[in-house]
Amino acid sequence: MEKKIFSFRMADGNVVQMEAYDTLPSTAALAKQYAEAGYPDRYVIFADRQTTAPITGTKLKEGASEEGVFMSCILRPSLFASQAGFFGAMTAVALTSALEEHSSSHFGIGWVSDVYCEGVRIGGAMLEGKLDRFSTFEYLIVTFAVRLDDDNFPPRLTDMIRKVFESENASLSMIIGRTVLTRFFTLYPSVKTPQKFMGAYTERFALRGIKIKRRMEDGRLERVKVLGVDTKNGALMVEASKGEVLRIAARGSVILPKKIPLHVKGK
Repeated sequence: MEKKIFSFRMADGNVVQMEAYDTLPSTAALAKQYAEAGYPDRYVIFADRQTTAPITGTKLKEGASEEGVFMSCILRPSLFASQAGFFGAMTAVALTSALEEHSSSHFGIGWVSDVYCEGVRIGGAMLEGKLDRFSTFEYLIVTFAVRLDDDNFPPRLTDMIRKVFESENASLSMIIGRTVLTRFFTLYPSVKTPQKFMGAYTERFALRGIKIKRRMEDGRLERVKVLGVDTKNGALMVEASKGEVLRIAARGSVILPKKIPLHVKGK
């Protein structure tokens, strides 16, 4: 696996260092290994292709890979765990706004940070962290994963993007990845003030009105209707069968669809 090292200066003046590969089994696994080894804040692992697909949900055959944007960023934030509740929403806004810069397709957000393109889930973001004995983060790894295909990035658009950036000799995935990083680190200082990005999150929220399943305490599944997201705590608001409004905080408590009706645009 040949690797290349790049450095990018973000709008806040801080430098992001990126270690890029053509193909990796998992950017998140390598980033975790590096984080444990003491790699610095804002160190990014990037790959154009990945042989596992835990975020995009694609079923890959043994030995196959998926093309897209696969990127994991090591962060060492001065945050308590209680202050990171809106991190998922922030990553979703950064990811969708970056994709919108490079495609005319409609992108929506599922809960918490799934990304849909024209009603089909194409990826999202994932967070994994380690706390020290003071309940602050020793590290936090933010992973972005989006598959690129002809439906959301048709060949003509791909050629246009590459032509604009041809002087940089970068792949389409790398170009989009850099835009994601730019958007993410623009929002990053706002993680403690979620009101600055929750408006954009709710505008792009694509599950409103959709029926999903929630796991009840006895293990049974109940169909509920999504009402929206509580902007005060990030909880998913749903209407149960008897009209009761519930607030769900744990992502694992619900089963979300891989496809949503196209007429649902997050409005």
